[in-house]
Amino acid sequence: MTSPPPFYCISHKDPGWPLPPFLTLVGTGGYVPERGIGMSVYAPQLAYKNMKLGEYAALFMIRRLLEEAHADGFVGVCHYRRYALVAEIGQLRGFNYHAHPSELQDLPIEAFIGDGTTPIISAPINFPGSVMQQYSANAVGRDLLMFFGDAVDCGVIDSDEAINFLSGTSFITAGNVGYMPVAWFVETMRQLEGVVARFAHNHYIRREGYEERTMGLCCERLHGLLLRKKALEYGADKVITRPLTVLTETGRLN
Repeated sequence: MTSPPPFYCISHKDPGWPLPPFLTLVGTGGYVPERGIGMSVYAPQLAYKNMKLGEYAALFMIRRLLEEAHADGFVGVCHYRRYALVAEIGQLRGFNYHAHPSELQDLPIEAFIGDGTTPIISAPINFPGSVMQQYSANAVGRDLLMFFGDAVDCGVIDSDEAINFLSGTSFITAGNVGYMPVAWFVETMRQLEGVVARFAHNHYIRREGYEERTMGLCCERLHGLLLRKKALEYGADKVITRPLTVLTETGRLN
């Protein structure tokens, strides 16, 4: 029997509900799952960077795992509350499906990987204003501008791509969940990590509260752009885009 492709599920704590057995739990910070990978054990240099990078600390570690294993084919990533599924569970409210955790645990692997050879990513979301305005409404716009400037200086994108994206009105807000070729994932994470290193060295300003994760928030935007580029290069008609499925204890938005 062919082994299922690797599928990693990121969490900073015990999810509190059963997960499908084919998901490998990745614990960030000090969380070490009973079955899975504790970053504080495997990659202590990255484990606590989740305070600044959010889930991207785990994604950077997963990139290393895949490279060490000389992996090819496809890889899946998700968050214990957020998934890009081909199956519809829960109720569609706004941009996302909202489901109870019990609806997830018995889903077959096909709900996560489809036919196993087609990329699955979350659908882009449209905003009433630009991406730049959306970011600035909740954080300091200067940080996103500097981050994208560093992405240009690193050669990850060009100036026109940065301008068009930041002035556009939609992006893939959950690029960190989905099922995609290993080559996509590895290259994109390497690019993001390079931009993070440059930004951290040259332009990072420590902020409090929600904005402590400035670099993670900026990564989300750049990741959305890079993932869209990958999908377009691959062929948009050959990629499945799905609304995000979000798990809540009630199965509802509130």
